Amino acid sequence: MKYFGTDGIRGTYGDTEISEPFFAALGVAAAEYLAENGGGKIVVGGDTRASTDALKAAFCSGLERGGAEFEDLGVLPTPALAYGVLSRGAAMGAMITASHNPHTDNGIKFFDSAARKVEDDAQERLEVLLEKHYRPDASYAPKTFAPRKIETGAFARNEYAKKMASIFPKNFLKGLKVAIDMANGATSKISSKVFAEYGAEVFEAGCEPTGLNINDGIGSQHPEKISELCRRVGADVGFAHDGDGDRVVVSDETGSILEGEEILGLIALDAKERGALASNAIVTTLQSNMGLDESLAKSGVSVFRSGIGDRLVMREMLARGCSVGGENSGHFIFSEVSPCGDGLAAALALLSVMADRGGKLSELRGGISMYPQVSKAVKVARKTPIAETANLSKAIAECESALGKEGRLLVRYSGTEKKIRLLVEGKDAAKIGDCMKILEKAVEIDLQ
Repeated sequence: MKYFGTDGIRGTYGDTEISEPFFAALGVAAAEYLAENGGGKIVVGGDTRASTDALKAAFCSGLERGGAEFEDLGVLPTPALAYGVLSRGAAMGAMITASHNPHTDNGIKFFDSAARKVEDDAQERLEVLLEKHYRPDASYAPKTFAPRKIETGAFARNEYAKKMASIFPKNFLKGLKVAIDMANGATSKISSKVFAEYGAEVFEAGCEPTGLNINDGIGSQHPEKISELCRRVGADVGFAHDGDGDRVVVSDETGSILEGEEILGLIALDAKERGALASNAIVTTLQSNMGLDESLAKSGVSVFRSGIGDRLVMREMLARGCSVGGENSGHFIFSEVSPCGDGLAAALALLSVMADRGGKLSELRGGISMYPQVSKAVKVARKTPIAETANLSKAIAECESALGKEGRLLVRYSGTEKKIRLLVEGKDAAKIGDCMKILEKAVEIDLQ
């Protein structure tokens, strides 16, 4: 596809695709798409980036021009927008966000009437309709934004927060100290409010968005911040969101950061013991650690794998009849709560495990063993098909032979950035380190 990547459309504000003229045309395209598919309302929301209001206004102007009914839910997390689709009986949802990217970026994600991210056929049709209406404006220049105070919208503060505060027993977090870093993003004041409603003593960071400070040295992309906060305040656990709140990174009480597979594994084992794990299986991605499979197999839990991205995880969950899924990046899906990645829901699920089992998180995580793993995202000048590269394709074959059945590697281009992602894993730490060096050298020769 020309515009849609792994998770919607994303790029630098002011570029062709992330501009008011483009978003206005996209709004008309979305209106036409809705009309072609039976009509209905579209709900719209956005995160705390300075450019979000301007892009959302342009998108909504396009919706209006195309004759679509729409409702603006204000500033809110992506999972809250998904909830808004369901609570409003909407036919579609649109979230203006660039997730964990810096404030200079922005983008948009679309949801269907079941509040799931739209599938490839819908994205392809939206692109066709967009091309019909979009006319690049050579005179367009992006606005200059100044810092300002940004408040979470009433829908998120009231309806979404209330829903999340009703899932578990009242005061089930009483006696727990919880640290939370909200990345100066869309979860600001939301996650901390919900934890407090459940009785936790809460320590906040990253909850004063200005439009220019989202993900800025804080949040899920900077886990060292939540690690330090946990140690400083003596928290039992710490959580860090990204800018739109669809992922979470976790610190234990010592400040050590958990792998995504550890979180997923702990939640899966707890659900299995309670008889609440649908199909006695979970879904994770091709990128997830082989140690997760080994750890869960001991308790009779199967692991299925999907492509990268929570949209593909959800697709596989539906196909396999699973209720729990996620990926190492911090996206976790609990279909009984939300049909897309929800960082707050994941945090609450892990807190429930801690409350049920007692003890320290540093001890509980010992039940999930990880293989040594090295991963890197390397900038590239071009995205030559990997099969057509002279050195990288040979390096991959060499490393696969060296690792054999005791390891694996994954090489793929980023769907949202000019990067190639390299992952090597296996039982022999020295061997995987050597393989990573071989891959990096090949990338340097072929793609830089």
